[in-house]
Amino acid sequence: MTPQLDRLRGRELPGGTLRIEGYQSAILDRALHAPAPPPGEEHLASPVWLVVASLRGMGITVDELCELAEKRAGDTLLFGGVDIAQTGDLPVDADYRTTAVITDVGSRTMRDGSTLDSVVVLVSVLGPDDSERGSVTSTYLFKRRTA
Repeated sequence: MTPQLDRLRGRELPGGTLRIEGYQSAILDRALHAPAPPPGEEHLASPVWLVVASLRGMGITVDELCELAEKRAGDTLLFGGVDIAQTGDLPVDADYRTTAVITDVGSRTMRDGSTLDSVVVLVSVLGPDDSERGSVTSTYLFKRRTA
């Protein structure tokens, strides 16, 4: 692991804001075959929105994350996994704030001799009242080209 990659551990990212618009929620609900809320009940967004928030809410693009991880031509970005924890409702037509931090980095040698670096990003989603509504831990893998 490069010293630059090791220095990313604990680095706070800008975070951001997100609004779950009703029409966007309806599109996702339809794609997921989710039932419509009963008349008079508040429309809550699918937990899948937490994954959307994890990508929109880092405050940087995935390309910028690749730059931080020193991705070079010939390196391959892989998605290592995602852990979603929903801790509150996600009302539709509400504004959310996100915080983001790189919680861990790592490196290992694969059987083929290549290096696989990992960058773990935790994005927390806060509701309009600043209460946490959920968090997403995403692991980004960087398979380094061999010389």
